[in-house]
Amino acid sequence: MTSAFPRLFEPIQLGPRRAPNRVMRLATVTNLAEQNQVGDRLIAHFRDVARGGAGALVTEALRVHPSDRGRYTAILMYRAEVVPGLRRLSDAVHAEGALVIAQLNHGGRQHFGRRLPTLWAPSAIACPRSGGIPHAMTAAEIEEMIEGFVVSAEHAREGGFDGVEVHGAQGHLVGQFVSPFSNQRTDAWGGSFENRLRFPREILRRIRARVGRDLVVGYRLGVEEWSPGGLTAEDSQEVARRLAEDGLVDYLSLSQGNFNSIEMHLPDRHFPAVPFLDLHAGVKAAVGTIPVVTCSRIKTPAEAEQILAAGKADVIGLCRALIADPEWPVKARMGRADDIRLCIACNHCWALVTDGEPIGCSVNVTLGREIELGPPAPAPRPKHVVIVGGGPAGLEAARIAAGRGHRVTILEQTDALGGKTRLAEDIPHHEEVALVRRFLVREVERLGVSVRTNVEATAELVAAEAPDVVILAAGATPLAPELPGDDSVPVSASGGVVVAGMLPGDNLVVVDEDAYHWAAAVIDTATEQGKTVWVVTRFFEVLRELPMVSRIMMLRGLDERGVMLRPNAFVDRIENGDVVIRHYLSGREERVPKVAAVVWVGPQKANDELRAALEARGIGDVRVVGDAYMPRRLTDAIREGHLAGRAV
Repeated sequence: MTSAFPRLFEPIQLGPRRAPNRVMRLATVTNLAEQNQVGDRLIAHFRDVARGGAGALVTEALRVHPSDRGRYTAILMYRAEVVPGLRRLSDAVHAEGALVIAQLNHGGRQHFGRRLPTLWAPSAIACPRSGGIPHAMTAAEIEEMIEGFVVSAEHAREGGFDGVEVHGAQGHLVGQFVSPFSNQRTDAWGGSFENRLRFPREILRRIRARVGRDLVVGYRLGVEEWSPGGLTAEDSQEVARRLAEDGLVDYLSLSQGNFNSIEMHLPDRHFPAVPFLDLHAGVKAAVGTIPVVTCSRIKTPAEAEQILAAGKADVIGLCRALIADPEWPVKARMGRADDIRLCIACNHCWALVTDGEPIGCSVNVTLGREIELGPPAPAPRPKHVVIVGGGPAGLEAARIAAGRGHRVTILEQTDALGGKTRLAEDIPHHEEVALVRRFLVREVERLGVSVRTNVEATAELVAAEAPDVVILAAGATPLAPELPGDDSVPVSASGGVVVAGMLPGDNLVVVDEDAYHWAAAVIDTATEQGKTVWVVTRFFEVLRELPMVSRIMMLRGLDERGVMLRPNAFVDRIENGDVVIRHYLSGREERVPKVAAVVWVGPQKANDELRAALEARGIGDVRVVGDAYMPRRLTDAIREGHLAGRAV
């Protein structure tokens, strides 16, 4: 078979090993380790990713020193007892034909903790985002840390790994030594460029001295910090040149930002596709023949192929794309790129792992649950499954049930499938939600699901279908509560934003009781209506549930557009065309004059009435999923639809 992406599936030599293709699964925190060691859950996860066709897999950041052990549930690579588990993991990945590389890291002064953990750093300077004055490492502790990297590399070799990757990007400890933003030492480990580069060079030199040339050694390099006094793209090109001249690394894997610019780590939907490609290409041009791995919002195989064809990188690094669909590589290689479940850049995965939870995905239910949720088993007896509602929950239920061999019928009240995802498709920075609908609709069509639109699913109509099982996925209806006052300002649910923009008045008040992507989309829409927007929420912060890396971009944009944010507040009443906001904690009042409308985001009524009517007709197997059970998030809707499709 001739691949549509010949460069992407061309082998590449990484030092002493040959990767079968140019797709690299980048280091991705999973929190699947068990008691800081490799266990069955982590092995199952890596086996699935390797089976999906990536040529090389880099582990999540593995800890090299006890001062960093409290973060997540990471594997403690400096301890010899991890080696047997590493061997099991490498055997599983190798059985699928892929390389496996251990990323070695220390977080240094950066952290996500609400309480201050122990922090080591080159200088006693707090990270602006993380906070906390770190312990400035002594010369002896620096030597101890270097040995931790070296011992960890030895353990990787003993565990059958193909290589190690020293993490010098994203503002972690190794990068902190290189950057004047975080390193203000005056000894041999700071000051001049040469001195600041000494720490990673010594790590790489001593790893090579201990493990020789039979192990791949890579280096993760940050290309731009976007921080006052931090590393620039030109600085990083010089770092890359020096490392290339040393001859100690077999590849460079590129990233960008530090925790002060953390939104650059995982660019969300506010960024264009592949936003940092040219920054990375500058490093590629500086280092010549050393393989360079690029990354950041590469979604499709076509984008990847174009990057390789232009000579801007040698390897395509994927993280979120393989979270959404681990089979991304094999589908691309087999000419099925249209069947890939594409990432929607919601960053739900990042929010979970930085909270210490196991990895998950809004659109991929089985991620991180590979043992519990293997491939769905064929149905022992095909049934007729009627699904009421063609939103994400209903579509996912249909996809799984039909794939198991059931006959499935979807009854959808509107003229098209997709539910609330359809509302976001035309909103700037939220258009990629449409990818959820496109994937699911394509799947139910491929599987032969019967779809009937413009149908009101009454109990009589459903019963006439003679279903064996009914899955009620009818969603929820947004509500706008009544407010005290004189009714001089209209109050609407979230769908009324555009209409509100056409009403007289200088201001538009949006009440955020959702705190997530739905509220973000409504607020973004509100800012396009030509009025001053006020966002009011009882929560401590606006959009509190958005992942930090997405919330930063959203809040930055709102400030640039002059949006007035009022956390810890609620709309108390309406008077003479004004809205009175009251501080939720102190009771202080603030008046917003000449308000066109109040738009409420959050309250919804679950559309579950049909359940009782169906049960009264003797249909006993009725399962309620998604917002019809309880209004929540996209990830809940897809998960519950998926599980219902497995259970019937």
